[in-house]
Amino acid sequence: MATTTANPFDPNALANGTSTLTMRTSALNQSEDLVQAGVVFNDATRLLDGGLWNTPADKNNQAAYLGLYTTDLHAVSGDIAAILADQGAATLGGNPYHLTSTDVSTLMSVNNNIQSLLAYAPLSIGNSPAEIQAQQTVHALHTEILSEVANDPTLAAALDNVQYASGTGANNVGFEALPAGADDPATLAAAQAPGATLATVGQVFNAANDLAVGGLNSTNLAEFHNDMQVVATGLTNILNNPTELAQIEAGEDGGAAALTTLHLDTVLNQVNDQINKFDPLYATDPNVAARSTNDNTLDMIDIIQNDTALNQGAGGNGNPGTVGGFSEMPAYLNGAGGVDAHGGTILQYQDDQPQTNFWATFLSEANTINVQLQAVAAGQDSVTQIQQLINQIQNYQNFGSNFDAAQGGVFGARFDNELLSGTLLADTTNAVHGLTGIANGDTEANLTADQAQILAAGSGFVADANDVSGNNIPIGGGTFIGTATTVATATSPNGVAMGSIPVTANPDIANGVGAAGEVPTTGGAPATGGDPATGGPTAGSGATTGGSTIASDIAALIRALENGNSTAVNTAVATLGADLHTAHAGAASSGTGGSSSGNSNGGTSNGTGALEGNTATPPTPTEHHHSHHLDHIWHF
Repeated sequence: MATTTANPFDPNALANGTSTLTMRTSALNQSEDLVQAGVVFNDATRLLDGGLWNTPADKNNQAAYLGLYTTDLHAVSGDIAAILADQGAATLGGNPYHLTSTDVSTLMSVNNNIQSLLAYAPLSIGNSPAEIQAQQTVHALHTEILSEVANDPTLAAALDNVQYASGTGANNVGFEALPAGADDPATLAAAQAPGATLATVGQVFNAANDLAVGGLNSTNLAEFHNDMQVVATGLTNILNNPTELAQIEAGEDGGAAALTTLHLDTVLNQVNDQINKFDPLYATDPNVAARSTNDNTLDMIDIIQNDTALNQGAGGNGNPGTVGGFSEMPAYLNGAGGVDAHGGTILQYQDDQPQTNFWATFLSEANTINVQLQAVAAGQDSVTQIQQLINQIQNYQNFGSNFDAAQGGVFGARFDNELLSGTLLADTTNAVHGLTGIANGDTEANLTADQAQILAAGSGFVADANDVSGNNIPIGGGTFIGTATTVATATSPNGVAMGSIPVTANPDIANGVGAAGEVPTTGGAPATGGDPATGGPTAGSGATTGGSTIASDIAALIRALENGNSTAVNTAVATLGADLHTAHAGAASSGTGGSSSGNSNGGTSNGTGALEGNTATPPTPTEHHHSHHLDHIWHF
């Protein structure tokens, strides 16, 4: 009996994101449809954001972007060649399409440019003068193709009539244009001026992100970097302006407003990550820099676009879209399950044993912290218990950022913006801020805001842990369980990960487990740990300088060497040397799981990611009460 294939251009399927048009397994097949060619070209455009990379290639289930990009281009070229070879068979959105002479000329030029892209793309990875020239050429050719299609009136109009729901939440069309941005002197000045709107700041962000298509290098990095600094200033001004925040959050209740503010706060943290870490990384490790920038900038866009208030403040209509500031880039191809499905262009990260241990610990403690924050909001905990919870949350934040920093490579490129600073730091800052206000006996009005803040932060910890762990595969296969409250039950099948919660002030970072000295063995029972419901651990006394710390340093160094990440290697060597010196002198480490050295000022951070020694002083309460941002799996 013959089988039938679902119509990829069924209007309902296009509207709700279930069309096979956007699924990588089918979209790469040869077609004589111009929409399908354009959908695949959109995937290629998104891959170019930040630049292509090829080292390390095909490791931990991660395909390097160079191969993905050229695969896309070959597919688009094949479609166009088939259309030009049999023009009477051409379709657009599944319907017959009559090619005008202008269309034929456009498609011939597009295909010629694709052949040039296929030649230059492999030459564009790195930072030598020749590689920088190739990056400029890739940028010019790729954007020229978009301009050629947009300037063909009949073809552009026909493509605009076939919109489809994409994995970003925005509707795309084939050969989707880049976001409209501006970074001329007048716009830059306006974005930094008091009272600047989020839409104006977002226009500068769009301009910067467009620059990054094809790669960042000595010819455009200064402009990109300056644009991002302007964005950071603009966001800081908004966060420190209660009147403007109130305008953005008009109509939201206290909890929703807290959530919106923290979304903006998280974006600022990620902008600072870009400025302070990823931009300089192009000089030393352009492969990881490209992957990091791609993930970071796309995540910032998704955060703004999927918060209704921020979306509207940036110039959108409340739904993810391709207009206004921080507008969506063209979308990736999906897995067979439709939008957000795994198995598309970007695959889940395959964890080793320490990484499996880490995510199971990170996930299960996020759930327990959320329960504890709910208890505080309900007035069930004492001041002493609240201080213990603050210490626990700070230990948890350090655990996440330190493990991520030790991994480096593509792992860091994918998860830095959640773990190293951005999301995790924002959640922690807001949780500690709200808890401190409650412990200090805030006034009734501020107490209500504190309660909303810690509830939002608690849900943020859970949302973040679910999102990032969901983009990972435990060792041996299986899945992470989003509702787990113990390490042993955080994987399916159970018992794959080792560790305990709450994490201590000196966790075994190298092995990804919560307490020092635990050695993971696949399938074994997890070590018992403290019950987070009792308030968690007291303040840590700092990392001991004995064998366990030095062993962890050596393990971190080995992992950095295995990943081939020069920055992580240098950091690991410096850490090992410092600990050896301290051990020789017989001095104890002064770190007690302190907070970020960037002082909170209205929820903002300097984004340095450095950690202070000794117990951190909680941030001074301000008028800003924050919550958590939305993470989305499609940008990974």
